[in-house]
Amino acid sequence: MFTASELFDLAARVEENGERFYRSAMKKTKPGPLKELLGWLAEQEVQHKNIFAEIKEKIAAEMEQDPALLSLGREVLQSAMGRHAFSLDELEIDSIREEEQILRAALVFEEDTLLFFEFISPFVSDQEVCAMLERIKAEELDHKQILLDKIAQIQRCPAEGQ
Repeated sequence: MFTASELFDLAARVEENGERFYRSAMKKTKPGPLKELLGWLAEQEVQHKNIFAEIKEKIAAEMEQDPALLSLGREVLQSAMGRHAFSLDELEIDSIREEEQILRAALVFEEDTLLFFEFISPFVSDQEVCAMLERIKAEELDHKQILLDKIAQIQRCPAEGQ
């Protein structure tokens, strides 16, 4: 079974993986707008990770007593999430070289992160925590849109995208 503590630890790890991905991708890009974007996204992930640590502290005791959460088994979470790239290993980051590939991998990561947050949201009853989750989801949606726009820019004019 997953406890509240484990769920929020997992949420923090998802954000931590995002940060590591963005920082690794930064090493593969030349100075410029893409490198700056990746740095900003990495910092966003750090902020989200810190928010999940706060949430964990705030409601862990309350959620440990939630029968709906206690009945949530690892198999259920794994089944609901399917094969999603929460691990950097799954992204095969070392093989990514092109800027568009970096952006597409980042997009997959952001989409998977959104899916995870959608999944855990129903297990949160605290209104303040719900609002925090909604804010993070909105920011992740913004990240997704920024990445989509950058991919479109590269496709329109490869020299502009770099």
